[in-house]
Amino acid sequence: MRTVYVDSGFLIALYDETDEHHSSAKDYFVEYFDAIPNKLVVPWPIFFETISTRMAKNQKRISMLEKDLKKLKEQQRIEFLNDVDYREKALEECFKETQKSRNYRSLSLVDRVIRYMLSDVSLRIDYFITFNVKDFADVCKKFHRTVI
Repeated sequence: MRTVYVDSGFLIALYDETDEHHSSAKDYFVEYFDAIPNKLVVPWPIFFETISTRMAKNQKRISMLEKDLKKLKEQQRIEFLNDVDYREKALEECFKETQKSRNYRSLSLVDRVIRYMLSDVSLRIDYFITFNVKDFADVCKKFHRTVI
């Protein structure tokens, strides 16, 4: 069983049929979680971004998400990753970044937390699914994480 970390863009696209990446997200979900018994690892900040007010207002999307999570939980193939070891460092980096006169990197706090997770060699990360490759490609390459 491989561990597959996901970004909020993937989860949002998976449950929002109007999202431009919906079809790809569905294909990835089938390939990595239906066809093969991999473990889905979702950092808590990703859930916070995914289950925004917009999604929470859509009963159909929330129900589909709940159904998939229950199924994976019953099969012991989901893990919710705590961000406590990464968030303070990420917040500090966010503020320091604004002090740069050039090469400013405008990343959200969530993306910075995820980047720290991706750089943590103690975490087993076989795949990382994102539709925002440019924000993670460098850290994934450096730490030998496969980006999908």
